[in-house]
Amino acid sequence: MGRDDVVTTLKKELGALLAERVRGWNGDDIASLLETDRSRISDLRQGRLGRFSLETLIRFLVRAGYDVELRAERRRINTRREG
Repeated sequence: MGRDDVVTTLKKELGALLAERVRGWNGDDIASLLETDRSRISDLRQGRLGRFSLETLIRFLVRAGYDVELRAERRRINTRREG
């Protein structure tokens, strides 16, 4: 999996959390909570996550009341060769 794939996957996950948190809210209330403007909320609602950096989505989640933690683990790679 390449770097872009990881970032895209993380952005989708964060976008889904934001959507769940503000489901049923109007655009002005969401914009106020996330400290952004309504056009950015429209992008979020339309799933246009490419217009947001991962960093911005993390900030939005924190403003929406989430604790965000990034964890990395080294994958186990089989380097033993058959033969």
